[in-house]
Amino acid sequence: QQRIAGSCGAEVTAFMRCCDASDLTFRDAFPSPPSSSPCAPAHQAVARCVAQALSSGRGGAYDSCARDFAAAQCEGLGDTEASAVVFRRSWACAWRDFGAPLKMLLVTSEAMGECRSSGVPFRDTETANEAKFRGAWA
Repeated sequence: QQRIAGSCGAEVTAFMRCCDASDLTFRDAFPSPPSSSPCAPAHQAVARCVAQALSSGRGGAYDSCARDFAAAQCEGLGDTEASAVVFRRSWACAWRDFGAPLKMLLVTSEAMGECRSSGVPFRDTETANEAKFRGAWA
């Protein structure tokens, strides 16, 4: 959650404010926004940022989402149906493998009225250790 909040705080806050202005419930729209929502572009910015923030990790869940995260980071994606599919796949992978940190981000952002990081650097040693010893487990 710290990694995502540190990298994507502005995007999450912009999406939260868009939801407020559009009479959408942030808690409902954050996990799965309606595709016809006026906040869909803001949510795509969040999905792209989360993909970028999580693509630098190694091992386990990071590797299982690497392809979808890489596709979501492509700059050539526009407002086409194909780009919407790319963002949905990336977002679904993020929720599948990083659901707990994303839920925590949702709750803390909602409570604070904005998304901001704690200012403490984040080091994901658990996943790094998992990747280090994966060969011994197989």
